[in-house]
Amino acid sequence: MIAPCAGALWAGLLMASAGEPSVTTATPAPTPAAENVPPASSIVAVRRPPAGDTVLGEAGSRLRSELAAMGLEGQFVDCPPTETDPGACPDIQAGATISLARRDDGIVEIAVRTIQPDGLELSRHVRVLARDGGEDPAVLAVRAVELLRDLRLTGRRPAQRRPTGPAWDAEDPKIPLPLPPPPKPPLWRLSTGVAMLASPASNEPGVGPALGIAIGAGAVVGPHLLVLASFAGPFNTSFSFASADVALTTGRLVQALGTLELRFRFAEGPLEPFGSVLTGGNYLKATIDNDPATNGRPSTSSAWVPMFGVGGGLSWSFWKGFYVCLHAAVFGTQPDMLVTLRYQVGDQTVTQILARTGAPSILIDSAVGLSLP
Repeated sequence: MIAPCAGALWAGLLMASAGEPSVTTATPAPTPAAENVPPASSIVAVRRPPAGDTVLGEAGSRLRSELAAMGLEGQFVDCPPTETDPGACPDIQAGATISLARRDDGIVEIAVRTIQPDGLELSRHVRVLARDGGEDPAVLAVRAVELLRDLRLTGRRPAQRRPTGPAWDAEDPKIPLPLPPPPKPPLWRLSTGVAMLASPASNEPGVGPALGIAIGAGAVVGPHLLVLASFAGPFNTSFSFASADVALTTGRLVQALGTLELRFRFAEGPLEPFGSVLTGGNYLKATIDNDPATNGRPSTSSAWVPMFGVGGGLSWSFWKGFYVCLHAAVFGTQPDMLVTLRYQVGDQTVTQILARTGAPSILIDSAVGLSLP
């Protein structure tokens, strides 16, 4: 009786020490293979180059090395390119796809496609000619990696900020008014001043300097050309003559000039040097108080003769359209203008030249002018 009881007690103690099985399930430890799987964004699918093309085969191997240097893993995939979209490979779970293919014309084409984390898809296709390294595997691999890098940098650029709130100005948009036209350059010129006329003596008596007024009006006909019409005069000169045969004879010489002048301005600005050619008419009127030819009575003679000359000067502009001008011209007349005195000596008539003008004559004037638009 004692033995069976002892056996049963021993069996109960063994079961109590073993305890009940636990219902808690432990999480299995991750396998080493799962820990080494890289994220899809760091995987670049490289299309397997076609068999028999040694250049593309070598370029594919170099391409994987270039990707590894960027921290990316290049994996060869079998996804033949199509004519419509050589960069698409929808069945590959990779962040980017690179394809090196040779087209029918023999030119290598690099196709790169990448998908940004926000779902934006970017792609580029570049044809590389042989002269640009299309037959060099190293050049093709580097070009493909550069295209991938450019696409990813493009996707990371921040979008341009746009105004989100309403405009401060609540009025209707205003159409900008056209800019006012630039001021018109001066077109007309008016001037007035003083002038001096003289005819130097040569082998015959000349005419001394005489003062008169000068009035001019002109128009600008080109960037450097100016046409000017002017009047100068009257220039009054007195003369006298006496000899053993004739008593003292006095007289007056009055001259006036009407000119048309073409001026060429060498420079534009405040200071404008210029040269000119001119033509017009020279008027002369000689009065002899006691002419021996008329028995001591006064006599008068006058004439108009054409004139031709050249000149030059300097103009200085100041303030609001005003200018001063200094001008000198040398001109001649055809024929020369002579002032003569005729008297009788016995049976002989003597002609005495009292003055000669226009062979040549000098005209100097200084004027103040106004430029008008």
